[in-house]
Amino acid sequence: MINSFFGFEMGRRAMDYFRRGMETAGHNIANADVEGYSRQRVEASSTDPFTDPGLARPAIPGQIGTGVKIDAIKRLRDLFLDSQYREEISVQGYWEQVQQAVNQTEIYVNEPAGKGFQYAIDQYWEALQEVSKRPDDSATRENLVQKTKSTVAFLHQLETNYDQYRTALNKEIKLKVDQANEYIDQIAGLNEVIEEIKGVGGNPNDLLDRRDLLTEKLSKIIDCTVGSPCIDEADGEFKIDLHGKLLVQGTKTRHLETVPMVGNQGFFDVQVEDNTFDHVSNPEVAVAVLEQRMTESVVSLQVKRLANEANWEVGKGNGRLAVQDANAALGLRGSFGIQVGTNGVQKTTTAFPGNPPAVPVGTVLEPPIPATTEVTHRFRVAAGGFESLVQVRWNSGTNQWDITDNQGSPAAASATANLNLSDLNNFFGANYGAALDCSVNGAGNEWTLGSDNRELLSITDVQGNLASQLGLKNSGPAVTISVTEEDTLTTIANKINGAYASELAKKTPPELTTDPAGDPPDRPEEWLRCLIERDGANGAYYLKLQSDLAGEGQRINVLGGDDCGTGQGGSLYMARKLGFVNVEDPATPELEQDTTSFITQAQDAYFVFENKEYLSSSNAFRDARLLTPDDGWSASTEEELYSGLRLELRAVGETQIQCRHHVQGGELKGMLESRDDFILAQMDSFDEIVFGLVSETNAIHFAGHGTGDYLMTTGTAFFDTVAVKYGAAKSFELNEQIENHSGLIAAASDNGKGKAQGTGGTSSGDGSNALRMAQLKQTKVLNDRTADFNAYYESFIAELGATGQRAATMGKNQTALVGQIQTQRQAVMGVNMDEEMMDIIKFQQAFNGAARYITTIDEMLDRIINGMGRVGL
Repeated sequence: MINSFFGFEMGRRAMDYFRRGMETAGHNIANADVEGYSRQRVEASSTDPFTDPGLARPAIPGQIGTGVKIDAIKRLRDLFLDSQYREEISVQGYWEQVQQAVNQTEIYVNEPAGKGFQYAIDQYWEALQEVSKRPDDSATRENLVQKTKSTVAFLHQLETNYDQYRTALNKEIKLKVDQANEYIDQIAGLNEVIEEIKGVGGNPNDLLDRRDLLTEKLSKIIDCTVGSPCIDEADGEFKIDLHGKLLVQGTKTRHLETVPMVGNQGFFDVQVEDNTFDHVSNPEVAVAVLEQRMTESVVSLQVKRLANEANWEVGKGNGRLAVQDANAALGLRGSFGIQVGTNGVQKTTTAFPGNPPAVPVGTVLEPPIPATTEVTHRFRVAAGGFESLVQVRWNSGTNQWDITDNQGSPAAASATANLNLSDLNNFFGANYGAALDCSVNGAGNEWTLGSDNRELLSITDVQGNLASQLGLKNSGPAVTISVTEEDTLTTIANKINGAYASELAKKTPPELTTDPAGDPPDRPEEWLRCLIERDGANGAYYLKLQSDLAGEGQRINVLGGDDCGTGQGGSLYMARKLGFVNVEDPATPELEQDTTSFITQAQDAYFVFENKEYLSSSNAFRDARLLTPDDGWSASTEEELYSGLRLELRAVGETQIQCRHHVQGGELKGMLESRDDFILAQMDSFDEIVFGLVSETNAIHFAGHGTGDYLMTTGTAFFDTVAVKYGAAKSFELNEQIENHSGLIAAASDNGKGKAQGTGGTSSGDGSNALRMAQLKQTKVLNDRTADFNAYYESFIAELGATGQRAATMGKNQTALVGQIQTQRQAVMGVNMDEEMMDIIKFQQAFNGAARYITTIDEMLDRIINGMGRVGL
């Protein structure tokens, strides 16, 4: 039988439920503006009815309800929307950082609306134009100096701003890592408290909200994942991982670490604790900059030779004249030739099919007609430090071709009256095997010559044209320099310098002999400058040839005179007198007759990367020259070594480079990418501009004459020389000599006689060389000669603008997406004040009803207790 007090318990339970519901609604209202708070609801259910079915159950009609009970107070969340929100907020954090970096660089560049580098360089071009019009006006020259200094200052400011911003980003990365680690520690700490509360049957809703909020903030910094255990918590532990590396597992943590990268100025990479690694296994061999766009990989590098980043220099030969006055007539007459360039690491002759049986396959030279004719060919073969002057001469006495050299190698002769490829191959194989590889193909009609150490070959005709007939001759233009009795060291130097892009070669008849005819060298890599130096030992003056650019490919080749190596001339007499080649002398037995007198020899880096061979004129680079038969082993075309990789070679040896991106999203990814990809790419553009401007301007300026006291001066650099392209912007400076003496500005061209065009007294009035420099503005010399300076910089600005627009658009879209997901989340977890007020009223009314119910029960019991059994009283 049901107890008479049964109704009291039912009412008490109801009042407790309604009170809890009202308190929960009040808690929701109190936290309506708290970040990350999830509204809570009291979950209730009916208590077990009275009574359970059974034979002993009271005889009552069915089960009687016993009231309500509180099961839990739970927060309202949508796990799917939470997961989406964490993913998208990570992407939003990435684009925010990219957009911030682009906006900052746009401020530095200040183009096109402001007056930035574009304005400065336009002023520089205009100043050059004015100098070409009034070359002897000192004010015009000084104006050019000032405009040039402004251009240099603007670009240095850009470079400095970018460097400083990279440093600032690196510091911000460290702060973000510290912030992420703080979140990780707080999450682990909350896990401990949450588990303790759950262990005693509690439901720590507010702590769970705090943990979720910290997880979302962490997700914005890095692209972490909240694993499935945190959703169903099957093993009771909350987990956060970063691409398979656990950052949080219950109360255990792994922190993010900032690992300095030696090759990247010590800037930080972000890695996970207990999973750190070295990017380069042997930093003594090489160091690297790994951009974020580099794919995760392990690549191998074998450095076989380092570059010395030097220019070729020729002069100071042991047979040179002892000249005490550089302006005194030498009393010499003759000529010599100069060619700058190489032929790749391997070269194959043209095919010589012959005409069997009369002319065997592989025949290069047949006997002259008549047989008593004197025929001599001399060609120079060089690679690195090896050089030999090979002579092939017709011997009418033996009816054979005699093969000798200036090394003292054993003489050889052709097997028959014809000079065959096999004859040359036998001579080279017997004497030059340590430096050169040579072979004749199976058909016997082609001969291949290659350097043993992958050094660039140079093959030039000194006398005759045998190398040309073989198809082995260097392809670069050659120039013949004529010397007359009244010439001095100064005028000879001026003739050499003035040959660059000289219009004299294009006249009819030509006033300058070149090979090919009418085609003078007109690229920096094709020519050199001649300087007058003084020997500290005896005070004598001598000429020094110096290649315009650094690197093994700009080798200086001294040729025979008169015909530039195209006919039967080829005397090296003048080259000996000027010290460009050596003479045989018992005092210097190590020097062979007519070997080039090198003061400095350039050497390229040679390395193997991922089983491919490369050359580079610099030890620090992004692009290198691939050795491949596709371009005839010419090693002339640069290509990106590996997407997102920049190397600095330090020593001969082997190493491995490992790329693993622990952070692949979020704010940290945006910062890393901005620092190492976006900004470095921008700085590459500055290097391209500076290297092109310096090398092209200097090449022209070397060829020109100054004015006043400097009318007879050529070979002066306008800008400080820059050895290599990579990092060129940091070395961008106006030549101090030009800054201090504007008369050195080479506005006038050479007249082919070592003097300025239109020379009269101390003034020439010629500005043609300055005009050539000014015309560089519209000359395609940048980006593999596909863009001029204006077009290149305009494309740089356009690309920067497009990047900024893309970042802004993506950021705006991502913000809208995150906002939309957040709106959907708030529809589930957000506090609605109207709804909560309605709940309060509902629970208040229900509480009053329950209270009235208990009062009624009390009155009923009072009647039973105090009123029953007293009939009539």
